[in-house]
Amino acid sequence: MAEHRAAMVAAVSGKRGKRYLKRQQLLELGDPAIRYLTEIVHRRPQAWFQDVDRLHQILQSHGPEVLRRAMEEGLKEQIFGASYVERFLQQELSFPQVVQ
Repeated sequence: MAEHRAAMVAAVSGKRGKRYLKRQQLLELGDPAIRYLTEIVHRRPQAWFQDVDRLHQILQSHGPEVLRRAMEEGLKEQIFGASYVERFLQQELSFPQVVQ
């Protein structure tokens, strides 16, 4: 799916068109994504597009389930933005150190 999403974005011309397609692909993750992105857009009307770009990169790198779970946690904690999702994923995806 990541390749398909990337190909669709590449086929759209213009920065604005690409950004709206990325946002649409994020919204397709369902209710948590819709609510999370709505909060971002309303809280940062002049800078939401930066979060959309970063969240789309996370979607491409880690997949829909991981991103959806991070957004659900953000909704629960009432913390919104790509930087929160990145911090959450760093904690979730870090592996405990092996003690020898």
